[in-house]
Amino acid sequence: MADKQENNDQVEITISEEKKPKDEHTHKIFNFLGHSNRSSTSLEGDDDDELVKLEIIPEIVEDHRTLLLINKEDQNLYHEIKEWHEEDRNRSLEDTILKFDPDKYRNSDALAKVVYNYPLPDFIIRYKDDKKDEHRNEKQITRDNFEILLLQAGLILEREVDPDGIYTYVKIIAPFNTLCEMAQRIRLKVRLNKESLPSDLSILDEYVRSSDTILTKIIEHFVYDIELKKDSSIFKREHLRSYEGAESKKSKADIALNFFNTSRRNLMVHRVIITANLINKKETSPDGKTVYVNRKIESLEIKKLIKKGIYDELYPIHDGPSKYKDDSKENNNPRATLEEKWVKRGFKRQPIDKIRAYFGEKLALYFAWLGFYTSWLSIASIAGVIVVIHGLIYMSRSNFENNNDKIAAIWDNALTAPYALFMAIWATLFLETWKRVNASIQYDWDVIDYEKDELPRPEFYGTTLRVSLITLKKEIVFPFREKLVKIFISVAIVLVSIGIVLVTVGALLLFPENLQVVKNVKYVGPVITAIINLATIIILNLIYKNVARFLTDFENHKTETQFEDSLILKAYLFDFINFYSALIYLMFSGGRSCENNCNDDACRERCIQQGRGLTLLTIQLAIIFIGKQLIGQIQEILIPWLMSKWNKAKSALDRESLEKKYADSGRKNKEIPQWIEDDHLAGSSDSIRTEYEEMVIQFGFLALFGVAFPLSPLFAWINNATEIRSDGLKYIKTLQRPVGYQAQDLGMWEKIMNIVSFIAVLTNAVIIAFHSRWMENQFKKYTGDDENRLLVARLVFVLAFEHLVFIIKLMFAYMIPDVPNKVRIAIERERYLSRLVLEGESPVLDEYWSDKKDDSSLFSEKGSLLLPHRFTKKFKSQ
Repeated sequence: MADKQENNDQVEITISEEKKPKDEHTHKIFNFLGHSNRSSTSLEGDDDDELVKLEIIPEIVEDHRTLLLINKEDQNLYHEIKEWHEEDRNRSLEDTILKFDPDKYRNSDALAKVVYNYPLPDFIIRYKDDKKDEHRNEKQITRDNFEILLLQAGLILEREVDPDGIYTYVKIIAPFNTLCEMAQRIRLKVRLNKESLPSDLSILDEYVRSSDTILTKIIEHFVYDIELKKDSSIFKREHLRSYEGAESKKSKADIALNFFNTSRRNLMVHRVIITANLINKKETSPDGKTVYVNRKIESLEIKKLIKKGIYDELYPIHDGPSKYKDDSKENNNPRATLEEKWVKRGFKRQPIDKIRAYFGEKLALYFAWLGFYTSWLSIASIAGVIVVIHGLIYMSRSNFENNNDKIAAIWDNALTAPYALFMAIWATLFLETWKRVNASIQYDWDVIDYEKDELPRPEFYGTTLRVSLITLKKEIVFPFREKLVKIFISVAIVLVSIGIVLVTVGALLLFPENLQVVKNVKYVGPVITAIINLATIIILNLIYKNVARFLTDFENHKTETQFEDSLILKAYLFDFINFYSALIYLMFSGGRSCENNCNDDACRERCIQQGRGLTLLTIQLAIIFIGKQLIGQIQEILIPWLMSKWNKAKSALDRESLEKKYADSGRKNKEIPQWIEDDHLAGSSDSIRTEYEEMVIQFGFLALFGVAFPLSPLFAWINNATEIRSDGLKYIKTLQRPVGYQAQDLGMWEKIMNIVSFIAVLTNAVIIAFHSRWMENQFKKYTGDDENRLLVARLVFVLAFEHLVFIIKLMFAYMIPDVPNKVRIAIERERYLSRLVLEGESPVLDEYWSDKKDDSSLFSEKGSLLLPHRFTKKFKSQ
């Protein structure tokens, strides 16, 4: 046994057909794996270095349903609940949970859900039982082993086979106690209820009513209403009745079923699933001490099991259908409520709080930012329209040498330079005010310290041990030197990949004539080059995304936020070259490349005319910008709508067949379960990153080149107003429900937009100085036709414009605080109330300022100090 333990750190787990486990083994395996009731640092049990088998107890619920348990106590409890229910079928689920109190009977609420065939389990794992697969038995053993890990982690599992007997759905139900333990582990914040707030709030109420000072009005308007309702603290099970949703008037059944909404539940259950292969193992340290350490069973990591085909899918389920049944407005279907109050309401305000409650903070933050960004686009759209209107008037009243200059005057006129300055300030104000809005969201959603409290990724590994300066315990770390080497390798590969893309794009822009296969035929070279370039970009894009994910995994980031930020940065660098390189080249070259490839004067003159002014850059930007948005809308709206119409008849037949199968299957529940409905939906794992990517690329077009096409903000506003609803419809109807991840801010996306806004100052200055014919005419009033003096004037303008805008941007960044004063006050107030409620701190006393400087009343005639009775009575009582 000792040799086996040294060579193989995996616990031996098997499944038995027997319904009764060996009870003496149960305690041993719990000690070894780390039962959910135990601390991961517990040192109980001297014999848990022994490797033992843990047996599953299968309970047949129906012919197609099997409950999986791992201890006798849960088996007996399940039978008791089942008998209680069968005695009186009118007893509700809430009645049963009240009878079997979760505080007294662990897992009783989850087992009651099995008895009542609860339609909304927390998570689903699906696999296909292919009887022709030669590795079928090996796969089933692996599945059994992983499911034992889920059971020992505190979850309840039930296997249900579909009517065709092809797919098995493992329904995962989390008991309330397991959720509370995970909430405390991830340091979840939950708001305190009014009952738990200290009595000194009445003093604040009297103060607000009796004073008319400006400060008091600020407190009344911004703080008082917020603090009484939205105080929060890190979740602690022992303070359960102090939180919103667990008030004294609420029963334990109501709390067990509804305290955590489904978004919170799937977040915590997902964490249990992805960390189920982490076990507590007894080891002997180099100094001879016995310690418990966290070990990872690599072969039983859920992502690897899906990749190997052991399981097919892992997903949470929606809370019912996307539409109300029979036009009834039931309150227990937040999914249908979102469709009614969000997607169908057109351009009305988004119900962000409902989106957050259903999808979690990460997705809700995206929609909050998208709505904010779209509202700011309306301001930029008005400015752009004013420039175009002025250009039309200017074009109609002026004489031009050629038609190119006449058309260019629409966006190249006296307002072009002020518009560029406006857009630079607009980008700064947009980003700075978003920081303030984001600070309010962080406070309101209780995610201010999310990244500080974020737990490590299950994939993260360390290579050395050190003593933590915080806990003074040994912790696994990944040394900075090793990480630096990985980052260096990753950066080198990314640069090579981007270089390949840059060379491919350059082939289209610089060498079109080299690809002409048919002489004296116009446009053959450019067309062939464009086709080759497009195909290459598509292929490289697919390859690069996989390479980027591989490299990000290779870098071994500790938290999911760090992982996401690194992956986002790699993806955006590729997108930057892919989408902006052609426009950047045109910005710096104009028509010179075309001119150099001409063999006669007429061709050169034509190229010069095409390259002068903003015409060429405007055409390219308009085609790329509008075309990209049209393609995106076609992909997200038109194609799915056409496909739904095309497949409507087939889908109706398939659904009718599926409904008949369930009706004829002899099951108690004859309706199609929600997890079957969701199984037909597309996955949503990377969708949120794609949405951000699309919008940040759009922001880049506006900030970097928007001066060349002033109508671009208007088209962006129209696109985004539609995008909000189309994205909402997509997440509600066509995608599986995403895990309710938390998020503190936009992360790397916000950093990228800040960097782009600074680069945009230079690009806009260059566009105006070197491409604006109106600005060139102004320069020539002072320089004449001298090209050298004209170049100097242009460079001086670039420097002056760039310095002016940078100064203005820095001034606004400094003058606009990132955190609003009302939020800062509210945060400090919240911390104070949390200390009063959870730590028993004494309330702060009123402070008064007095003109009296005479302290003689506090001393006796003999000079002894006299103190108020309140300070002395506790000593007298002793």
